[in-house]
Amino acid sequence: MIVLLGNKANRFSCFVNFRIYLVVRMEDPMGTENGIPEEVAAHLKELVSSSREDWAKSDDALSRLEVLWLEKNRLFEEQIGLLGMNFINSVEADDARGMIISTFSGSLVALGPGSTRKFEYASIKIRSDVPDIIKADEVKLEGHLEIGAKAAFSGSPVKHTSAVYRIAALPGDLGVEEQELRIREAMVFLTNSFVHLNRHFTQPGYKGPGGFDKKSMIRYLADSNGLTQKVVRNLLDDYAVLLESGMLMGNTVSLGQLGRISMNLKPVRKARIGRNPATGEEVMIPAKESHMSPVFKYSSRAKERAGNLPVPAED
Repeated sequence: MIVLLGNKANRFSCFVNFRIYLVVRMEDPMGTENGIPEEVAAHLKELVSSSREDWAKSDDALSRLEVLWLEKNRLFEEQIGLLGMNFINSVEADDARGMIISTFSGSLVALGPGSTRKFEYASIKIRSDVPDIIKADEVKLEGHLEIGAKAAFSGSPVKHTSAVYRIAALPGDLGVEEQELRIREAMVFLTNSFVHLNRHFTQPGYKGPGGFDKKSMIRYLADSNGLTQKVVRNLLDDYAVLLESGMLMGNTVSLGQLGRISMNLKPVRKARIGRNPATGEEVMIPAKESHMSPVFKYSSRAKERAGNLPVPAED
């Protein structure tokens, strides 16, 4: 499950597709020899013993579930690093920094900047394609919070979490808008990534749409913003038409932090002899008149974040 506190940013967050990288089991001072905390290990065993799903019936169900948890934890730590957040051991209720908390039961709690915060709770079940989401305004963190204790809230339908595993805080010198944006980006990425991992865990070899196809994104946006799927679908379609119209009219159109699209004049291309890359045979490439062509340029931010991702291990 995931809990998010932070004001809504009126920008699209970048959905990042990814593959599952090789899991490296690190030493964990709070955990067992395989890097999984004892509280988490007990929770995973309970999930296996109580589930009636097919995935829980295999002999390696627990070991596969442990690998799933480690991969989610890796993604969480990776995202925290990309956002420039720092891990801390405790925090006071009046600490105005934005922060994200993970719990031993697998939940995430994101606290936006300020003393009274926007609240969003998202529960990601193993068999769910879309997280369950609850929202509230003017939520407060109650009392001192430290690793191993429960996080408590007032003004929220979710009164408390299970014991806290990690606390990550944003730098205090960041502006409110930037803190809210980073928290929102992290939660969009993590919720959809976890759904993606769950799907491949329960359906090994799954080849269907991932969590980042249009249908899945429409479901997610509708659920997380209290809208119907029809309204979200219409908004996305209208947005795509606006982008295309602006580009075709000769404008450079921004796609926010992802990049921008524009038109580029391609010069006349003379006929020439080329070579078929598959067969090596020579082929005639016909001439082509000068024409306009669409161009997409990624932002420096998108390039930097992609460059910071780990390189997949070779098979």
